[in-house]
Amino acid sequence: MAGGNYGGNSIPTTPIGGAALIVGKDTTYKDYTCTSINGTAATGTFTYNGVVMAIDAGHSIDLVVYPPGVTVATDVVFMCYDCSCNSVMTGTTSPSAFYTGTTAMFRPTIIGGGGLNS
Repeated sequence: MAGGNYGGNSIPTTPIGGAALIVGKDTTYKDYTCTSINGTAATGTFTYNGVVMAIDAGHSIDLVVYPPGVTVATDVVFMCYDCSCNSVMTGTTSPSAFYTGTTAMFRPTIIGGGGLNS
């Protein structure tokens, strides 16, 4: 499975069967991004943007796939995450009582360039 945080709810990824992805590619999964495809039978296949790909059982392909581009999926599972940005964000996302603007204390400083960029 492809690792890393790609934004949105990318960790953990959600396994979605090929048939389910096809049915929901324009509705439920339209804002999802898939990062890995796993074979579940002797030879699984899927078609993405007109390119047919085959994968054996127990193997995976690390490939960024957007569900609307998948037209055929047989004996494969896609590892996907919701990237609609409708999920809960963490950290400070709005001004608070402790921050009143860009004072000297909160201005970013770019290191390098002989101090000309601060």
